[in-house]
Amino acid sequence: MKPNKFVNLIAGLATAFALPLILLIIIPFVRQSDSVPIHYPEGQEVEGGVAAYPDATLYRFGSSDFGAQVYAAEGCAYCHTQVIRPTYAGPDMWRPGWGGREEEGLARETQPLDYTLEEIAPLGYQRIGQDLSNVGHRITTRELMHQHLLNPKEIDPDSGMPAYKHLYQMSPFGKGWEPTAKAEALVDYLLSLKKDQPLPEVAGTKG
Repeated sequence: MKPNKFVNLIAGLATAFALPLILLIIIPFVRQSDSVPIHYPEGQEVEGGVAAYPDATLYRFGSSDFGAQVYAAEGCAYCHTQVIRPTYAGPDMWRPGWGGREEEGLARETQPLDYTLEEIAPLGYQRIGQDLSNVGHRITTRELMHQHLLNPKEIDPDSGMPAYKHLYQMSPFGKGWEPTAKAEALVDYLLSLKKDQPLPEVAGTKG
């Protein structure tokens, strides 16, 4: 191979790798890295004393940060996303509960600022299972969430989700399974997934 052809080949390969890296990762990261919460204008206040979007108290409680680590370690993001797609890209908004609280008019697509409170955002890229952006609105009790983790097929016989029995231990009194600290933290995290906080108009979309 002639030197100039070799140089052209290397330059072409470098461009092929660098261009998507710059456009899809570096530029969006730089744009979002200095994002700060957006305060609601007067007259758009949210109940409960929420003054800005995003607000940590609407998403986090208990040991959910540890739960996010368990979620990542268990590979949940391999089968589940946390992205409500725009309508041109998929039917997420037409699926009951996926977009959030439909009955309150708050169902919406996810926005970049929805993830700024998370050290690592496990967005996922496959949908072998359901999207979990608002699973905290669809499964609302700890008991049902534990049941779903311990024996998914008891909830849905056609479920392809594996049972996470290794996160539970048999009760010493023989009264069934008891959740470990990891199971409790994972349930905290899953119940906290409610990415439908009303958006200030200045954020680009009305809530």
